[in-house]
Order: sequence, then structure tokens, then C-alpha cells
Amino acid sequence: MRRNILAGISAALAALMFTSPATAQSPSGSPADVAALELKSQEALEAEKWVSFYSTNMKLHQLLPYEPKYLVNVVKACGMLDRKSTAYHYMLQIQQQGVTYDFNADDETLKIRNTEAYQHINNMLIDAAKPSGEGTTAFTLQGSGQDYRALAWDPSREAFLAGTVEEGVLLTVTESGEAEVLLKANEENGLWSITGLAVDVKNNRLWVASSATPHFKGFSAADKNRSALFEFDLNSIELLGRYNVPVDGLDHALGTVAITEEGHVYVIDRATPIIYAKLPGSDRLEAVFASPGTRALDSITVTPDNSRVFVSDAVKGVLVIDPVARQARMLTGPETMNLGGIESISYRDRQLYVVQGRFTPPRIVRLELDSSGAGATSVSPMAIALDPFDQPGVGTIRGDNLYYLANAGAGDESGATVMSTPLAAGAEATPPRVIDNSKAITPQEKQE
Repeated sequence: MRRNILAGISAALAALMFTSPATAQSPSGSPADVAALELKSQEALEAEKWVSFYSTNMKLHQLLPYEPKYLVNVVKACGMLDRKSTAYHYMLQIQQQGVTYDFNADDETLKIRNTEAYQHINNMLIDAAKPSGEGTTAFTLQGSGQDYRALAWDPSREAFLAGTVEEGVLLTVTESGEAEVLLKANEENGLWSITGLAVDVKNNRLWVASSATPHFKGFSAADKNRSALFEFDLNSIELLGRYNVPVDGLDHALGTVAITEEGHVYVIDRATPIIYAKLPGSDRLEAVFASPGTRALDSITVTPDNSRVFVSDAVKGVLVIDPVARQARMLTGPETMNLGGIESISYRDRQLYVVQGRFTPPRIVRLELDSSGAGATSVSPMAIALDPFDQPGVGTIRGDNLYYLANAGAGDESGATVMSTPLAAGAEATPPRVIDNSKAITPQEKQE
């Protein structure tokens, strides 16, 4: 029943995929397709059918190109088949995307280790875990990193706004780290966990996404799957409007919020892959895009002129939406681009700033966008595996710096660390060096 409802929403929306160019990623399969291939991969591994293991993981890689474990398995298969050239090619591809891994830990690579090429590439893969780039601690908030899911800069107060999950508290935080409670969930305002924030100084508005999460202290089973977008007067914090997610039998959990110069407000649903909008003059949330093919929407940002909306998916990468044409496609880019494990994205001046908290190693990267806004021309790592990093999370731009929660994965009460990295930090990642691939497995060699 639930699948039928989601399918109906998708069909009702005119959200067609852009026609992908030849360089676009391969179409992504359903979770069922991936699960079936992963089962086949496991069976091939246990039966030591290395060609089947190779071909199955290549199919998985084509479906989910940002998941490194599939190329790791390809290298293992090549190791058992003693296909050195092919193994080194994919090791290098993994390394050039910034992933860290040590193939010396896998017995399947014993046959391919006795060369300088292997040692060189594997050492680079190991070195990818070393801290690098720029990042300094701006301030530390009380509580745990896991409690903070929303962060925004408020120019009207010259302060950051930070929202908590457990108590639904909205804090103002000075650049020196002095925090005060601006708003707190109660029966009068109807807030739950604060899961998204956007400040609109031009229209004197504060937008708060709130969801009844199980982590919220006032959670009631009757509130399960309830979410709403709240509109406040930015100056007085008077509640001006509440826009509930429609009751449709689906799971709901609103997340990050993005706004345009003209007051278009977008908010993602983390539980069901739907993007809602509160349009100027409208009195309700409207579903403007639904995609059953996405897996885990995490963050949203928009160009000031509303020409492009960018939505991150922790598995698939970044979805680029044209809200006027009601079309969408996945962001494409160079071979050095891997957009797995995204926790937060921010836009400014044809650049995307990406916090990859669930990437290995965790990092912050900058993407230069082409004139269409649908492709990245370069990838520049800005900060990698810095000491405070523990699944970096939500971020916001203030001046010439990106501020972000550095330890969103920390569950203890030692404090939530907000770090700052200059927007201009880092340098473009170089494309992979070509390695002789003449000993690659051929289609004729593939067998079940």
C-alpha cells in the first residue's frame, strides 16, 4: 500500500529526469536489484567463483558508483585471478576519488603485491587517511554532537542559530561561542525536534523544520511521523504560520531547509524521498518532487534565483532539480568525484560545498559547477580527517568560511564542536594516471 501511495505521488508530479549525456552516471537500480546482486556477490565469494564475483561487483558499482566496497571487491577478484594491470587500474581509481583503504589486509591480493606499482598505489590509499587541509575550531556547544541537526547564520543578530533534537531548543551562538536560548519546543508553539533552519533577512522570516523524532523528550506515539515547517518573525520570534506535512500514510521526518531571494522555501523529507515547497503566497506545503530511486535525502540548497535546487543523497550523490521545468538529474563530474556519504551541502557563486561525514575518510570538498549547474568541472578537497572530525554534519556559510558541526557522530556529552574552513581552501584533485589495462577480464571470460 505504501509503495502504491509513493508511486502515485511520483506519477502526479511532473518530475521527469533530464536526458543524460554520455558522461552521466548509469541509471540506478532499485533496492531490490542491489540486494539481489549483493546476495549473488556473497555466493560467488563463498564459492570462490572469482569471475562471477568480479562481474557482479562491476554491476553493483555501475548502479551505486559512490560505494567504494564494490570496487574493492573488484580488486580482490582481480587479485585471485592474478590480473595485476586491471587490479592496479581500479586501485588507482579508488585512490583518486579520495577513498582510503589498505589492500594488504586482504588475503585475496597476495598474488598482485610483488610489484612497485602495487606498493606505490596501496601506500597512497593508506596515506589518504592522513589529516590534511584547513580547519579550525570556532566554538563548542554543550551536549553531544548527535543532538544538533540544524545550523544557520543569522546576519540580523550577527550570530549562529543551532537547533537540538532532544529538547527542541533553538540557540543563538556568538562567534565566541556564547549561547542563549531563543526558542524552545512547548505546547504553545507545537515544535518537536528542530531538524532544519533557514534565515530570510530580506523578508524578516525564520523558517524552522521540526519533526516528532523518537529522540525528542516530549515524543508521543500519537505524534509518530508528524512533521511541519514553522514560520516565525525573525525579529520578534512570533509564530506566523505552521505548515504540516500532509497525512498520507507514509513515514515523514522533515530535515534541512533552503530559501531563495524571492522567498521560495524548500524542505526535504528524510524518511520518504519527497521535497516540499512553501511557495510565496501559499498557505500549505506542496510536494514538488518525489523520487523512489533516491535512498537517503540528507541536505538541500538552492541558487538565489531559484534556477537550481541541489539535494544530497547519502548513497546516490547530488540530485540537481530545475524547479521551473520540473526536471531533474544526478550531478555529473570528473573521475575524481565521489559524492558518497554526504551530510550537508551549501551553495554560493556556482560552487557547492559538500560535507562528507560518512565518507572514508571524512572530508569537506568544493565542487566547481559548469554553466548549466548540472555538472561539476572540478573537485577540490578542503579538509580531510582533521582531528576533531567524527562524522562531520550540518554546515552553513558565513562570510568567506564554511562553518560545520565537526563531530555530529559523537554521542557523549563532551560537547559539539563547530569548525570553520575557508571557502577557498584546498586544490583541485588530479585525474587518475593511465595504467596499461591490457590484461582486463574480457566478456568471453565471464562465467557464472
